[in-house]
Amino acid sequence: MGDYSDFCESYGGCASDPDFMDKWLGQYASGSESISKLLSKKEELHFKSEYGLSDKAWEQVKEYVSIYRDNSFTKHHEVNNYITNKGLWGRFTEMRSMNDHGNEKVVRGITRMYFKLICELLDITGGDGDPLKKAERY
Repeated sequence: MGDYSDFCESYGGCASDPDFMDKWLGQYASGSESISKLLSKKEELHFKSEYGLSDKAWEQVKEYVSIYRDNSFTKHHEVNNYITNKGLWGRFTEMRSMNDHGNEKVVRGITRMYFKLICELLDITGGDGDPLKKAERY
């Protein structure tokens, strides 16, 4: 029973809660490929603390990651293009920015800090695109 107790605690629950597993399955085993399925509550708290994220910002990070995973994207810019094409940047107010890559190439994207976090969460690299010169939140 110790393993189950440890499991419950790592996700912020308690082994004596008869509804814990149903709640856990509803949150972590649903159809979307959220980062919540990959991280324990302890790991989530670590990332939120390390990056100084509010609950609102963390929810936006999870949604951004879900879009990446649900659409089987392999390149970081694919998520930004998807969000731009679907007009969804209003759902990412904490992380969005206008990114200047030089050569008059300014695109909608996310700030450096969120880019670093997303890459860490997804275990991906920045890719081989033009380096970011400047990012302005909007």
